[in-house]
Amino acid sequence: MGNKLRDTIYMTAASILHSCLWYEEVELYVDQIGYYYLESLPCKVTMVDFDSNSELWMKPKLSTIEKQDQPFIHIDNDVFLKKSISIEFDEVLVERKDLAYHNYKDLVTFFDPYCNDMAFWDSNLKHVWSCGVIGFKDLELRDDFVNSFKVLEDIFEKNKSNYELFKSTCNGKGWYLEPGLLLEQYNLTSLLSKREVTPIVLIPGESHQQQSSYANDIGYTHLFGASKYHPKNVNKIEELLKQKFYVHYKTINEKIASNEMAMA
Repeated sequence: MGNKLRDTIYMTAASILHSCLWYEEVELYVDQIGYYYLESLPCKVTMVDFDSNSELWMKPKLSTIEKQDQPFIHIDNDVFLKKSISIEFDEVLVERKDLAYHNYKDLVTFFDPYCNDMAFWDSNLKHVWSCGVIGFKDLELRDDFVNSFKVLEDIFEKNKSNYELFKSTCNGKGWYLEPGLLLEQYNLTSLLSKREVTPIVLIPGESHQQQSSYANDIGYTHLFGASKYHPKNVNKIEELLKQKFYVHYKTINEKIASNEMAMA
């Protein structure tokens, strides 16, 4: 999608600053680039040497999830909490039911021959849990989730040539295949299904309309997919930072301007 560094920095800052309004223990995990721009935010900012992989773009998220040593909730940097939301759960928390199963079905076909005898794998799911927000109180279950991710990652990396061939022959010529979503969201849903664990769902609803209505009522916004980089949303985020968090916006913007000038 091109260079979206400025947009991503603004978006992350807006997400974190909203969370800091409502919650006391907020920690941001960033790489060295993100740390330069966001170290002054009013929360704990931890720099991590993330493994960069454009196809498995959620791998840094799994790394931070793996590091937690007490119950936690992970919130993606394209999620905005405009109100204080009371979040209670026993074992595991997910964001919502992902209704776009068509985004997974081809990938399930590819992974199934490698996984069909594995204890965490269920190829017969009819829905997937979205992980825009994900929380664990059961850290053993968290460990199993991370370990199954690593198993799927290993399968994916060792069978890249087969995957490329699969992409060229599957329905739609692989025009929309997100292996990262399978390794994260389908993986978690499969594991919970096999364990007969029902997660607490932050945003209930069996349709996009029901989910959107509920999210709006509680002050929750998730700019998932490419929507986060639509010019309208990019402009809204920057304007929000200016109006609501001007001091932080000014600090970040000066760093962005300085860096852009140095690169010119």
